[in-house]
Amino acid sequence: MTDAQPVIQCRNVSFSYGGPPVLEEVTLAMPPCDLVCVIGPNGGGKTTLLKLLLGLIVPQTGQVRILGMPPEHARPRIGYMPQHIHLDIHFPVYAMDVVLMGRLGNTSRFGPYRRSDKVVAQRCLAEVGAAHVANRTFADLSGGQRQRVLIARALACEPELLLLDEPTAGLDPAAQEDLHATLRELNRRFTVIMVSHDIGFVSLYFKTVICVHGHVHTHASSELTSRQVADMYGREVRLVHANADRSQADPTGGEPAT
Repeated sequence: MTDAQPVIQCRNVSFSYGGPPVLEEVTLAMPPCDLVCVIGPNGGGKTTLLKLLLGLIVPQTGQVRILGMPPEHARPRIGYMPQHIHLDIHFPVYAMDVVLMGRLGNTSRFGPYRRSDKVVAQRCLAEVGAAHVANRTFADLSGGQRQRVLIARALACEPELLLLDEPTAGLDPAAQEDLHATLRELNRRFTVIMVSHDIGFVSLYFKTVICVHGHVHTHASSELTSRQVADMYGREVRLVHANADRSQADPTGGEPAT
């Protein structure tokens, strides 16, 4: 992959679950090492867009390319943290075991994990600031620690693209801030795309914003206005921008706050 080739490219993509279209005429291109937030109202198509990028569903029209190839071929190179995990948090599994699950596509199908798998898992835990919880049960971790372990699991496949579906849901502001700092560090190596409902501060943390509400519009985060977001959500929204104090907002719905 050259620097000029988009990590993600969608051309005229439309998708329906059998009824009205969920997404229509989606065209976008994400460059290497972009840090992207996907926002939009419930039912607008955010999770559907991620599933298309993963190749879990196939568009009725248009084409999706990830790292220059069909999504199903690129999937081993994509780290993914779903919105809802299929994991009983009370099952007595250690944090290290959860992270090792992310190695399943990279290791032997049979037998125990290799030593190299455990080295990668330990490195991923350290990378998200959770090395100290490796030998603690998942049930004993705080919400923020669990989210870090799940991101480490997504990193364990050693991805070139990281997709996160609402990783900050349920976290307190301090834990959210820590998580955003971790994502900025990871973004030094590869593109990170995160779905979020915390729309007020997207411009503080992200380079690019993808607005999803049936159609998809891409904006530089610094250019996103309250009016554009309000039109999408059907209600007034206040934004804080990177060059503004957090106590300030953009109540006018016009130009971004400065």
